[in-house]
Amino acid sequence: MTINASSLDEDLTSPNHSSFLHQNDHPEPILISKKLTTSDNYSSWRRSIMIALNAKNKLKIVIGEITKPTVDSNIKALCDRTNHMIISWILNTITDQIANSLSFINSSSNLWKELQEHYSQLDGHNIYQLANEISQLKQGNCTVEIYYQKLKGYWDELDALEAPYMCTCTCNCENGEVNGEMEQRKWLI
Repeated sequence: MTINASSLDEDLTSPNHSSFLHQNDHPEPILISKKLTTSDNYSSWRRSIMIALNAKNKLKIVIGEITKPTVDSNIKALCDRTNHMIISWILNTITDQIANSLSFINSSSNLWKELQEHYSQLDGHNIYQLANEISQLKQGNCTVEIYYQKLKGYWDELDALEAPYMCTCTCNCENGEVNGEMEQRKWLI
């Protein structure tokens, strides 16, 4: 569902408005400590930045759920300012080598799409390495809790790389159930 930014006109001063910027929001803060360096850390970087942007109520703008206002909208300036703030936040979490090539993108949602297209390509090598790490993992001298957290971390990262097919239809199909069964079998193996 895409929300038109002009439909949000009535509550511009509310922190719930997607374009609301708190007085402490400025371009310099780094929202997350990890920086995007290569495709190797893209999935964990993406998860971290999505959490941070959602906490600031800006994720819907970035993923394109809220469309830009029209040129004559009374909130265009506010939305443009918020868009540029989001761009600066994202660029601050990317290494300089990558950020320099992206600094002329004028839309936070276009920046997000560009990063996703470039770095989220399923990399068979990364999937192989994770599957190998999982199969080679031994408890050794670790406690059960530490062993479990390592294993779970690998599984979560693998799941992020191999995003399962999500059924979005409104019928009562069995895709969700089939995906769940496939995941359970994968974990068992």
